[in-house]
Amino acid sequence: MSRAAIVAPFACLIACAASAVCNPIVPEGEFFSDPAGRVGPDGALYLFGSRDECTNWYCSCGNDLLSTRDMVSWELKKDILRSRDPGDEVDGTDTVLFAPDGIFVDGKWHLMFCTPDTNYVEGVACADSPEGPFGNAKKIPQCTQIDPSIWQDADGTLYYTWGQFSMKMAKFLPGMDGIDESTLVDGVIDEQRHYFHEGSQIFRRNGIWYLAFADISRRGRPTSIGYATADKPFGPYTYRGVIIDNYGCDPEVWNNHGSVVEFAGRWYVFYHRSTNGSVTWRKACVEPIEFDENGLIAEVEMTSNGAGAPLDPFAFTEGRLAATMGGNARIETFPGGEERLARIMDGDKATWRYFAFGEAPSALKLAVVPRAGGEIALVDGCGGEYARATVAGGDGAGIAETVLELKRPFPAGRQAVRLEFAGEKGKELFDIEGFAFTRQGAN
Repeated sequence: MSRAAIVAPFACLIACAASAVCNPIVPEGEFFSDPAGRVGPDGALYLFGSRDECTNWYCSCGNDLLSTRDMVSWELKKDILRSRDPGDEVDGTDTVLFAPDGIFVDGKWHLMFCTPDTNYVEGVACADSPEGPFGNAKKIPQCTQIDPSIWQDADGTLYYTWGQFSMKMAKFLPGMDGIDESTLVDGVIDEQRHYFHEGSQIFRRNGIWYLAFADISRRGRPTSIGYATADKPFGPYTYRGVIIDNYGCDPEVWNNHGSVVEFAGRWYVFYHRSTNGSVTWRKACVEPIEFDENGLIAEVEMTSNGAGAPLDPFAFTEGRLAATMGGNARIETFPGGEERLARIMDGDKATWRYFAFGEAPSALKLAVVPRAGGEIALVDGCGGEYARATVAGGDGAGIAETVLELKRPFPAGRQAVRLEFAGEKGKELFDIEGFAFTRQGAN
């Protein structure tokens, strides 16, 4: 069923402004992972990343670009570099392209790319525009592990990082002709001392050198982006903790990869979330971050509003914007590219955060796709119940309205919306297309 057909009966609920800022920042039906941010000389923010095309293998033969000028509207440009026809610009391998990074140096954009091909692991290509197409690709023969990143200091020095488990760093040669091997240091950060797994990014702020990376300190999976600091580019680095953890975005989530970027006077962490009950099919997201007086970064949580203000609770919020889920529930992509919260079973839960409640709502109206049917409860963070309703069974194709009448006041201010689900064990109960609160006295 098309999105238009699903939401048509609920037109009275759909008041969300077109300019609403939400996570993920990737369009429905599209997948963009490993976001590496860079502000261009034109003032725009560019994210270089990879693209998942299936649920059993990471990435594809194309690197892509997300860009914005206002953190509101995002444009996706596919295949800025390809390693296979059509548009193959990487001679010597036809394998997939993993996480890239980009940088503007000497009037050209340069894309640092990598592959799982042991004969061609890392390389650099150039273009006149960040949108590519990137060409003249050349291998960096001294670098034989994945996830390259590059940073240019104020004095023009280029620092290049890469590797898994033990991060390598070297200065990059003028002319973008590879690394200066005399500067190569292995083990700048590693798994044992810093929980480093992969996906490093170096940056500098107020005289402090930072490394952000996929962090394996929790649950033995690199679901976090952690960071370490030093007073010199090659360290020694001190582990400082987690910036964001994407655990809870999908029942099968396994990794994270992102970057920390200053844009228009604010700092952000970009990261990705898994979808579709898979370790892949990842989508880029963003959260604002803050530094304290010592340059340390407080951990932030995954949100639905991302870089924007808290959402309007009386506007229609799509189920696909759930920040965290528990149990079997996941964001699923349907034919045509539509996405919604699906595969919901007994005991599952989902949270959307955050909303600005300036007045008290009287009820919560949901657009659901009934399957076996079951119950939906609106609860607080401690499990206290505000409302509950039953969804009758259906064929999994039609759309139904479910109304939860609030039996106690919902708190004012910045609040999350948490739903818990119950029904026959082992059955898929319903999908959540979206919801909106109703004002006192409204129908």
